[in-house]
Amino acid sequence: MKQIAIVLAVWLASALPVGAQTTDAEFAPLLRAGKAAEAEALARQRVEANPKDEVALWMLGRLTGHDTAARPALLQRAEACVAERPQSARCHNLIGSLLGIQAQSGGMGAAMKLVGRIKDGFIQGAALDPGHYALRRDLIQFYLQAPGIAGGSVRKAREQAEDFGKRDAARGALLSAEVQVYEKDFAKAESLLAGVKPGSDADLADALRAARSNLGFALLQDDKPAAARKQFDAMLADLPTSANAHLGLGRALLAQQQPAAAVTALERGLQLDPKLRAHYRLGMAYEALGDRVKAVAAFRQFLSYQREGKAADEARQRISALGG
Repeated sequence: MKQIAIVLAVWLASALPVGAQTTDAEFAPLLRAGKAAEAEALARQRVEANPKDEVALWMLGRLTGHDTAARPALLQRAEACVAERPQSARCHNLIGSLLGIQAQSGGMGAAMKLVGRIKDGFIQGAALDPGHYALRRDLIQFYLQAPGIAGGSVRKAREQAEDFGKRDAARGALLSAEVQVYEKDFAKAESLLAGVKPGSDADLADALRAARSNLGFALLQDDKPAAARKQFDAMLADLPTSANAHLGLGRALLAQQQPAAAVTALERGLQLDPKLRAHYRLGMAYEALGDRVKAVAAFRQFLSYQREGKAADEARQRISALGG
C-alpha cells in the first residue's frame, strides 16, 4: 500500500503543474476503488505542492479529520484559508466539520461551546456553493443532529433538501431520504432511495451508496439488524470495495449473534481502509468468540484514536475485564 502511494505521488508530481487547483474528480475514482490511503496521499501531496489548494485541503480534512493528532493542524490550515479567502465554501465547511468531530468526542459542555462555529461553517459553506451536494448534506445533517437550543431544526433540514431538489431532483431525493431516516420513517426513506437511478452517473451512484449507508446505520441504531444488513448487502453487491459497507455488515452480523462472520466483514473493511473506525466492534466480536488476546488488541487500537467518550470508557472496562 505504501509503495503504491509513493508511485502515485511521483506520478502526480509530474502530471499536474504545481499551483494547479485540484478537482473532486481526481479523488472520486480512488475512493470508489477503496483506495483511501492513496486518496490521502494525493490530498497531502497536493496541499504541500500548493497550500492554497482548497479542494485538496478539504479532502484531506474529510479523510483524516478523525485523527486526534492531525486535527489541530488541519483546523489551523482551514482557519488560515478562510482568513485569506473568505469566499472559500470548502474551507468554511471544513472548519464546521473538524469542530463537529471535536465536539462529538468532548462531551456536551465542549459541544455547546463549539456549536456556533460549527453551524456558521456549514451555513457559510452551503451558501457560498449552494449546488455542492456534500456541503448541503453536511448542513442538513447539522440541522438534524443538533439540539434545538443549538440551532437544530428538522423543518430547516427538510427545506434545505427540498431546495436542493429544485436544482437536482435525484440528489434532492437522497437528501429528503436522510430527513426521513432521522424521523424513523424507514419505509419512506427506502422508497425514495429506490427511486434514484444513477445510470452512468458514477458520482450519483456514490451518493446513493452513502445514503444507503446512512439508512443502514440508522436501522442498526434502531435495533433492526436484519433490515440494516439488507442495505449493506446491497451496497456490497454494487461496490465490493466499500470499507464502510463492510463495517456496517460486520455490525449487523454482530447484532445477529454471528461473531465469526462479523470478524470476517470487519477485518475486510480494515484491509480496504486501515483507518476505518471498526476496532471497537472487532474487539466485541473477538470477545464473543473467546479470543481474549485479539479482543484486547482491537480495543487498544480503538483507544489509540478514540480516547474520550462513552465507547472509550467501555473499551477500557472491557480490557480490564479481559485481563489486558
